[in-house]
Formats: sequence, structure tokens, C-alpha cells
Amino acid sequence: MSNTFDQDFCPACGTILPLPDGSSIIQCLLCKKTQDISVFHGTQSTVHVNFHNVEVDKKTLENNETIEGTLIQRKCPRCGHDEMSFTTRQLRSADEGQTVFYLCPKCSFQELENS
Repeated sequence: MSNTFDQDFCPACGTILPLPDGSSIIQCLLCKKTQDISVFHGTQSTVHVNFHNVEVDKKTLENNETIEGTLIQRKCPRCGHDEMSFTTRQLRSADEGQTVFYLCPKCSFQELENS
């Protein structure tokens, strides 16, 4: 086992440490252990935030691409077929429900439902 110190985590409890806020110490939010900010000197951090492109998913429906999923008992509003397949995607913010995509395997009718 290596004795290398990972400065992103509290050495006492393993919780992710908060980002430096300009003070001379960093305090673990869980166990309250403090350490000197000098631990971070010379360290470079990079953050990548990848946002989901909702327009790409909307085009999936508009271009009539096949959406595969599980078959369920749901009547197609167009042709009356008794089964539709469904898939879900998180298109809205994380604190909102998923979007459910339904596809009729008989006539390829597609509809969506925000749950």
C-alpha cells in the first residue's frame, strides 16, 4: 500500500475536501479536521462540466430514428396496437423527472411523456 497523500480527500475520514476559499486553512466538512493551505501550493486543478444537449435528443425523435426499449402494455394512439416500447432519458435538470419515450413497433408512432 502506498503512503502517497491525495490532497483532494481528508486524510482523517476520506471525505472530498472543499475548494480553497482564500483562508489559510482547509477544513473537512464532515470530521472538521483542518490542514494548512500550503498542501495545495503548486497544485493545478481542472474542472470539466459536460452539459447534456437537449436539442440532440429532440432531433432523435424528429428524424424518426429507431428508439429501442422494453415492450409494455400501452395502446398506440395512432394504430391501436396493444404494445409500445419505451426508454427513458434525463433531459431536464436532475431534480425533475425523466422523459419517457414511447415507440409503436407496428406503425413507428412516437410520443413522449415528462414524468
